[in-house]
Amino acid sequence: MKDLILIATIFMTSATGLTIDFGKDKTGASWRIVNDEVMGGLSTSEINLKDDSLLFTGNVSLENNGGFASVRTLIDEGALNNCKIMIIRYKSDNTNRDFGLSLKSSQQYYIPYYKHIFSPKTKDWETIEVPLSEFKHYKISEIIGNNMPTEALKDVFNIVLIISDKKEGEFNIEIDYIKFI
Repeated sequence: MKDLILIATIFMTSATGLTIDFGKDKTGASWRIVNDEVMGGLSTSEINLKDDSLLFTGNVSLENNGGFASVRTLIDEGALNNCKIMIIRYKSDNTNRDFGLSLKSSQQYYIPYYKHIFSPKTKDWETIEVPLSEFKHYKISEIIGNNMPTEALKDVFNIVLIISDKKEGEFNIEIDYIKFI
């Protein structure tokens, strides 16, 4: 099991936001892979640093009650406090798969969190802007509530990129940056 992988990233924090910009010449921060193997599943994944992006690839297996692969990082609690929008630039060969970006105030899987689901439309670079208020309240991959209240941002310290779309098979997604403004 891959417990910890160091990925070169730069976190630029300001009074108005946070930028996660991937690239091999940038300063390091720890990201780690967490797949369904923590609960007996058989999904696999890896992350690779390209010149200016992070490539997250793997295979989702539904065997043994599996079904997800993720990569996650910790941020300073309160770093998103004044943010209103998430912007992510990505591309994927999997235009039939759904990916999610979760904002969590706990590292425990059973504690509710907020997530936005997005689906690549083409195999080219795409940029989406999503109001943070549109992130939905989830618990163990099921929607349990409405949109994220602004006050929830002060407690977020964990960001997760996840694929948990209940589909078996290979996946890939390349991320250029994630910005919170």
